[in-house]
Amino acid sequence: MLDNMGDSEDVGDLVVLIHGLARTQASMRIMSMRLRRAGFRTAFARYNSRRMRVNEAVAAVAQQIEGMERDGVVHLVGHSLGGIVALRVRKERPDLNIHRIIQLGSPNRGSGAARTLIDLRLAREFFGPVLKELTADPDMDDNPDPDVMAIAGASMPRWLSQQYGIHGYNDGLVSVRSAWGWAAGKRLQVESIHGWLPLSAEVAHQVIDFLKTGDVAYKVRENA
Repeated sequence: MLDNMGDSEDVGDLVVLIHGLARTQASMRIMSMRLRRAGFRTAFARYNSRRMRVNEAVAAVAQQIEGMERDGVVHLVGHSLGGIVALRVRKERPDLNIHRIIQLGSPNRGSGAARTLIDLRLAREFFGPVLKELTADPDMDDNPDPDVMAIAGASMPRWLSQQYGIHGYNDGLVSVRSAWGWAAGKRLQVESIHGWLPLSAEVAHQVIDFLKTGDVAYKVRENA
């Protein structure tokens, strides 16, 4: 779905925004607005995050991208589960010619919160089959890609998050280590909680600069 809101003309690169688990495109609206003001075209990818497994979400998002006007460069920006989907789309569908990927708080190495919630029946029913998939750490070898950036939030007190199975610096749901994952050539840490990442002006500034230049606007802390 193309986003027709914004002040810029539709002449820039296309950025497809992918929401996270139990969220909708509304959670990416502010990011879309800031991207359009910076000269990008934006579109939203939809998927039923609470009913689909990851591979089903990847197929659904890829199909939507196929139907978009892709006469120029295409990038993907995904929040949380949406970042995992974005990376998989780029890997599994090279024919779509996805250029840059940005992940915002994506549990690439699993989520401690998911590992805690999986034992609760109500949580399993609410979040659906993908919750179990988010408990696993694929333990893949680091293979940094310069066209992938992972932004991790790190403002949740560690003493509090440890009670919910989340260790190290984290955003309340995903640890910095997990968010940085294995594929990102650029790995940044910002002071943010999980849900605020797609709303943050600081994060949007980093996203815009990376999409335009392949680098970061300024260095922030890089410690897990």
